[in-house]
Amino acid sequence: MIKTILVFSMFFNVLNASDNFLEKKFPTIEGISLSGNDVKFPDVLIGKPSVLAVAFKQKAQLCINSWADEFFPKYGINKDVHYYEIPMLGAQWTMARNWIDGGMRGGVPKPLHDYTATYYGPLRSYYKSLGISSKGDCYMYVLDKDGIIKNRFNGFATKESLEEMFKLIDSLNE
Repeated sequence: MIKTILVFSMFFNVLNASDNFLEKKFPTIEGISLSGNDVKFPDVLIGKPSVLAVAFKQKAQLCINSWADEFFPKYGINKDVHYYEIPMLGAQWTMARNWIDGGMRGGVPKPLHDYTATYYGPLRSYYKSLGISSKGDCYMYVLDKDGIIKNRFNGFATKESLEEMFKLIDSLNE
């Protein structure tokens, strides 16, 4: 009986937290870009609409690419819309930071090094504040010029989801 209650409680919490991040300021995340700059979100984003690609597993990069490959031809790199990728790694990986970031530098195109900022640290509070339900997915957050989360898209991009994201970005840019 207790197991049933715990499972139900966990399921309810996931459902309840599924969209409670909308219309709230993006949580503070501090990282270091692949070019070596300190980056603090959402502070670095203020002033322009933003798209943040957040991932907790390396395999999510293909998912992110399905969005980025359509985003960049339309909006460019940080012209009218900020774009950042934030790989989120647990604190246990901090000691391997140089090795991990070095590997990422080799795989990420050089023009995106300034806009890829890795976070190393506790993750649990971000799972909750960002409504993360699957650590293997990619999460694309669209923020307004004040750093408020307007929508989130997760999983691989589809024609419909891209159209919805682009329509939202364009409305935030008016």
